[in-house]
Amino acid sequence: MSLTLYRVSAFPRGNFGGNEAGVVLDAQGLSDTQMLEIARRVNFSETAFVLPSDTADYRLRYFSPTLEVPLCGHATIATFNLMRNLDMLNKDHYTIETRKGILDVHVREGNVTMQMKKPTYDEPLDKADVAAHLGIDPSIINDLPIQVVSTGIREIFMGVHSRIALENLNVSTEKIVSLCERVNAEGLYIYTFESVEGGDAHGRNFIPMVGIVEESATGTASGALACYLNAHHDADMTSYVFEQGYTMYKPSRITVQLHKEAGRITGVYVGGTMRLIDKIVGFMPSDQDDTQPTA
Repeated sequence: MSLTLYRVSAFPRGNFGGNEAGVVLDAQGLSDTQMLEIARRVNFSETAFVLPSDTADYRLRYFSPTLEVPLCGHATIATFNLMRNLDMLNKDHYTIETRKGILDVHVREGNVTMQMKKPTYDEPLDKADVAAHLGIDPSIINDLPIQVVSTGIREIFMGVHSRIALENLNVSTEKIVSLCERVNAEGLYIYTFESVEGGDAHGRNFIPMVGIVEESATGTASGALACYLNAHHDADMTSYVFEQGYTMYKPSRITVQLHKEAGRITGVYVGGTMRLIDKIVGFMPSDQDDTQPTA
């Protein structure tokens, strides 16, 4: 079988940067092995596959070059921006079935927002212990707690005082993996309040547990970062803009909206735009596969 593969970038800063994703809009009939093979050949952090669903408008599956991941914000944002631009959508609200449950997607003319899970927070980690484990100077870490927060993907959030400290960080992948394994997290997100272009925070995200050394824009982590900052920095803020990917020369801008009732977060929505890189018509996955096709 042949298919059309789109290569796109979500959360770009204008027409530059962002986080690349592969998108296959008609993945019905592809096996798990073929999806993984396609993701390996695309070799972006994730590729999204759109399938029919019995419980939502669409089912989305996400594969990194090494394994299936349960949820990917930037690939979802890219997929629905792409579908809107191709005139495949006729309403402004959709539901998607993911391995993290049924989530809402809102489609607008200029961007797409997607629902995250409500936040969960672990107990704060010891600063000195984390610094020692990562081999960094504890004096560069800010006064906010180091904490695992999740709105779909468990990540460690740690703040540093300056953008220079953030840019100069040189922590080995092995140390990040070791720390993540200790606290059952999938990534380490390090941020500073010193922005480049007026963002509320400027960050770097390391996700080696799913085969990504560093990612230029992460929707799921941005949702969790907004919840973390709302809990520890400014409880009155509900609208955020985050910068990511600048050290990778892939500048990205991600927006987050928090919905609150009686002081509690009841909704987390991550939004952004997309730019098309190219499309490949007649892309051929391998036919050598023993698993059953996925409907």
